[in-house]
Amino acid sequence: MNVSSASKTIYRAGKISLAAACVAMLLSGPVNAQFSGAKRTPDVTTVEQARAARHGARASLKGSLTKEVRMAQYLFRDKTGEIRVRIQRELWRGREITAKTLLRVRGKIQSDVRGRFVNVDYVQVLN
Repeated sequence: MNVSSASKTIYRAGKISLAAACVAMLLSGPVNAQFSGAKRTPDVTTVEQARAARHGARASLKGSLTKEVRMAQYLFRDKTGEIRVRIQRELWRGREITAKTLLRVRGKIQSDVRGRFVNVDYVQVLN
């Protein structure tokens, strides 16, 4: 067996393996899985509840920002009161937000030396 016949044999074996992999992939068909049961609801829906909630509880609050306290930290107000929220710059996505802008913020309740706050992971502009 010379070099050229050996290389042809390897080439054919590679073609067969590739063809077998493609056929197996096509025969497996599409796999669609989706959970259709009850979705997890937030533990906290008002600022009043957030101030009394356990550390790590999920929150979904509807209201507006009243002022910037420090970098990435704001006071958030709804009809039940105010709480501090931490919103990272990436979550703004270039949107301009004023005190009159109605928002929905979602995140987890956390605490530090200044008290309770919501560490926001999602911001939705409602108006």
